[in-house]
Amino acid sequence: SKETAQPLTSVQVDFFNQNGYLLPLPLFDSQEIAGFRQHFDKILEKTLSQGGDSYSIVDPHLTDRSLYDLMFDTRIVAYIKDLVGPDIVCWSSHFFCKLPHDDTQVAWHQDAYYWPFTPASTVSVWLAIDDADRDNACMEFVSGSHRIGSIPHRLSRVEEKNVLRVTVDGIETHGKIVDVTLRAGQISLHADTLLHGSGANQSDRRRCGLTLRYGDANMQNLKDWAKNGVMICGKDGRAQWGNPKRPM
Repeated sequence: SKETAQPLTSVQVDFFNQNGYLLPLPLFDSQEIAGFRQHFDKILEKTLSQGGDSYSIVDPHLTDRSLYDLMFDTRIVAYIKDLVGPDIVCWSSHFFCKLPHDDTQVAWHQDAYYWPFTPASTVSVWLAIDDADRDNACMEFVSGSHRIGSIPHRLSRVEEKNVLRVTVDGIETHGKIVDVTLRAGQISLHADTLLHGSGANQSDRRRCGLTLRYGDANMQNLKDWAKNGVMICGKDGRAQWGNPKRPM
């Protein structure tokens, strides 16, 4: 059964504001996600055959029409409107795919640490393409940590096998850790200042997710991050987003 667009309840909005995330939210039924997974498998196969790795599939919406269209999915947009407001840009898409027995980790971090935008207003949608749980290294959130503001990050050491450049220590002082357990086809939402990360995948199962990053189209200080941003709804009052066309 295809889910219809449902705005968030006031209880869900309050929970997001308090804790910095929402999960799980429905998006695709098992048949829809099976089709999407087959499509992703082809993208991954092509990327690996060209010498890329499973983390290097960045901004696939620029070349892939079905991913471009997914950014406009009315169900996702209904959720985002309630958290971001009426003027929404999707400025990035990114597959995060942990292959079985992948010993790298995504160390604890705040997304906003990497991004220049002011104010920090991005909400990341994480769509589970495979089931994600503790065994295959699901994401983890530090509940409420988005309200702390900017947290110091340090450069990662090589032996930490971090996919990213930096990491945050002393996580337990910032809040309770929550497992982002999702069935394939479900999504989570999280704020760009929420601490999160994921460990090594020691299982025989892949763990792939697609991240779509939505923000207030009026945010400033974009540097060169604006060019791949697609206006989803409302106005681009500053005429600052690249708005690439739908791929053929």
